[in-house]
Amino acid sequence: MPPLNRFTRMLVAIAALSFLVIVLAYLLASADRATRALVAAVLIGAAVASIGVRFTYSLRANRRYAALLENEVASQTRSLMDSLAATAAAERNLRLVMDAVPDAIVVVDRAGRVLEANEPARGMGAVPGTTQRPTLFDVVSPDAVGVVQEKLDAAFEGDVQRIEIPLIRADASHGTAALLYSPVREGSKITRVLILARDVTDQRRSESQYQQADKLAALGQLVSGVAHEINNPAAIISGFAQTLLLDELKPEHREMLQMIYDEATRIGRITASLLAFARAGGKQRALVDLNDIARRTFALRSYHLSTLNITVALDLDPSEPKIWADASELQQMLLNLLINAEQALVTIERARTITVRTRADESDTRLEIADSGPGIPADLRTRIFDPFFTTKAEGVGTGLGLSICYGIARDHGGRIWVESEPAGGARFCVLLPRDQREEARVPAAASEPAPHAATGRLAVLVVDDEVTLREALLRFLQRRDIHVEGVADGWEAIRLLEQRAFDVIISDVRMPGMSGREFLERLRRD
Repeated sequence: MPPLNRFTRMLVAIAALSFLVIVLAYLLASADRATRALVAAVLIGAAVASIGVRFTYSLRANRRYAALLENEVASQTRSLMDSLAATAAAERNLRLVMDAVPDAIVVVDRAGRVLEANEPARGMGAVPGTTQRPTLFDVVSPDAVGVVQEKLDAAFEGDVQRIEIPLIRADASHGTAALLYSPVREGSKITRVLILARDVTDQRRSESQYQQADKLAALGQLVSGVAHEINNPAAIISGFAQTLLLDELKPEHREMLQMIYDEATRIGRITASLLAFARAGGKQRALVDLNDIARRTFALRSYHLSTLNITVALDLDPSEPKIWADASELQQMLLNLLINAEQALVTIERARTITVRTRADESDTRLEIADSGPGIPADLRTRIFDPFFTTKAEGVGTGLGLSICYGIARDHGGRIWVESEPAGGARFCVLLPRDQREEARVPAAASEPAPHAATGRLAVLVVDDEVTLREALLRFLQRRDIHVEGVADGWEAIRLLEQRAFDVIISDVRMPGMSGREFLERLRRD
């Protein structure tokens, strides 16, 4: 027979004690005093034993229950810790995903306080839980606060909103941000708004550059034709005025002729600028050192700048960046930007400084011309590259300098823009593509002394289809004791050259029949 377990033995003991108590109670009722005392003692002992047995059983039962409860608590604790770890991992993964989004993401309450922000948003200055930038309105331009609040209120009414606003970055620089407002619902109630913000400063700047390029390309074609038509009459007036100035004239007549010549020359300079803006001239591209261009251009203006108490700092890239470009065009662009900075600085009394900086990476070369002048108002920055737009006094400039710079940068596959802060100062930035090709080596054509004409004097051939312009040049050269002949086109010039030689040939470029360039190619072949 198998042994009884503890629980069964305890029940048997309790039953035995109960039986003993009944027997003793019976004896107690029928016995004498001594016997009753003994029976009472036995009953008390049995009662105490019964209580002990029950207490022992209860204690053991409680211990088993406590052990079961402890195991359950431990199990629930492990489950809770696993849930907390899974929640933390999910939050960490969500944070990693949000920070990986290139756009700024912020969550705000109705007052605009930033509750959550990803890494790009924190880079813009939207840091939740700080007093430095506690609300959405601290990271936008003061001019945009009203419309940002209006769109936020509309989002809390349940509408998705889109807007572009001026942006103040964490480094205090200015830009443009595109904002998307999306309501966050908890059941039927909107408690927060998620805002997706994208910095579109470079995108808008590129779009503006493309629009400007399209506008200036069409304008350039028109300007090129107009400039050519204006330049010829101006050259005729200038030529005849020069010829007349060789005569003995009364002082008042000479003064009037000199004024005619000066004004005709000024027209010529304007048309030359127009042609440069239209990029109508030929280009001589080579591998050029941008630092060398900067040094040489500064040397041209150094004395004049010193007389105006303007200090120029050259901060040039030690890597000596090379670009494939027309050196004269780059020098003209840099000179125009230096003159522009100079004209801005003469209007202030504080320290006058210009900084010329070059920087290069593997793909681009950056040229910057910064000044400490009064800066450029925001409403003018989009117009300063327009032809003939100027804020200078009449007679100071033609309004073409920056347009020419724009055309040169565009023609070299680059771009130009201006940056200016409210505190003052302007910085013109030019980004040009680098080119690692070897410098083209074109062997110079062997030159032979041109034979002199039979007369012994310098012989000049003028080729131009404009009769009056050709006549003006012929008369001027004849007054200089030069043997000169004129023809109307390239074919006539070739026939004349087959008969006799000339020391110098002056030819127009645009001519009917054979153009000036075709005429030059024919001469080189022959």
